[in-house]
Amino acid sequence: MKNILEQNVTYLDGLESIKLYSNYDNVIKFLKDNNISYNYEFWPNTGCTPEVPWKVLRIQKSISLFFAKDKLWKILLENDYKGTLNNGLKLGMSVDDALKIDSSLKYDDWEEVYTSDNCYDIEDNLDDNTILSISVYIKEILDEETFYKYEW
Repeated sequence: MKNILEQNVTYLDGLESIKLYSNYDNVIKFLKDNNISYNYEFWPNTGCTPEVPWKVLRIQKSISLFFAKDKLWKILLENDYKGTLNNGLKLGMSVDDALKIDSSLKYDDWEEVYTSDNCYDIEDNLDDNTILSISVYIKEILDEETFYKYEW
């Protein structure tokens, strides 16, 4: 198996070995079976409506997997991640080049990220205008009402 930090990622699908919508227990089993170390975080989301807690697995401070109701809904890639998004975007790339590759990328002032119609975001490094992180997520997140029903 290719090193997890070098696996490519596909929007609306996930990493080569860990897919969006995956079951939490199956991902834990995969990580353990492949001797991939991770840290666990629990976000209770107290006071949110609905109050659905999230589990977050952090792999080598570079890949974060977000679960709600034991389903993987978001993958955040940062730091030492070396893979490439299926359209060619990668960490460290110029945001200007990213905008040429995906014309649907638009800056979201509220979230302070560039959001694509293809269900991913990029966060920019303000110091040098390069891609600092990439998040891919399930299509249901595009509609808040659908996403927060947690029925996906």
